[in-house]
Amino acid sequence: MSKFVKFEDFNHTRVITFNRPEKKNAFNEEMLKDISTIIKDSENESNIRTIIITSVGEKIFSSGYDISSDSIDSKESLLKIHLIDKDTKNHPLMEVSKIIKESSKIVIAAINGSIFGGTLEVMLNCDFKFFSKESIFCMPPVKLGIFYNYDGLRNFINKVGISNTKKIFFTGDKFNAKEAEEMKIFDFIVDHKDVLKESLKFAEKISENAPLSLASIKVSINTFEDSQRISENDYLKIKESILKAANSMDYIEAQDAFKSKRKPKFQGK
Repeated sequence: MSKFVKFEDFNHTRVITFNRPEKKNAFNEEMLKDISTIIKDSENESNIRTIIITSVGEKIFSSGYDISSDSIDSKESLLKIHLIDKDTKNHPLMEVSKIIKESSKIVIAAINGSIFGGTLEVMLNCDFKFFSKESIFCMPPVKLGIFYNYDGLRNFINKVGISNTKKIFFTGDKFNAKEAEEMKIFDFIVDHKDVLKESLKFAEKISENAPLSLASIKVSINTFEDSQRISENDYLKIKESILKAANSMDYIEAQDAFKSKRKPKFQGK
């Protein structure tokens, strides 16, 4: 088990907490695998009916997925995340999203700080999401010359609609709690100090209900969301567009600008 991920049980609720302050709580593969393992292990514990995922930190819930932690080239890592070929194993970022959705437990995100990138996509898979009034959220791929996978975009469309998904991804802007409330991207927006407390209270309320009934209804709802599949031809079009972006001069420019802490100059090449 990673030193960055711990869990504790409160009555019928398992609280998973990650704490990696030196990297602004950015996820690495080890952390994602640990969270997946904890959730999977809870399937065998009938006393656990709800799961809360939260972090330690006053301002940052998570700065996203930490590509710098990979032992491979960052572009290769991104392609593993965003090119979901049928014959390849899921990247841990995709795997933890799948496990959250498929868990028979009701999973709640207690987002007690600002959240960015891949971590936001993972948390969107939770059944309910609490968000701090004092925080912001952001999806910055276009600022970094990075492409994005269909399943992740479909998830955003299901949660906030096509127009808001375009606004979030095409601008790469930082959105505050008021804007989050208007988009309905989170279910509950509360004071920072109350995020975990209110999440626990809500989890206990859910836990009073019949576990098998909860699990069955969750499967039905998630089956509807998963029914929006694309054809092989459409997938190939998406794959072509991703590879074009990955092999572009703009991608190289974005990475160089990020390392140099300057604004990138994109040319569409």
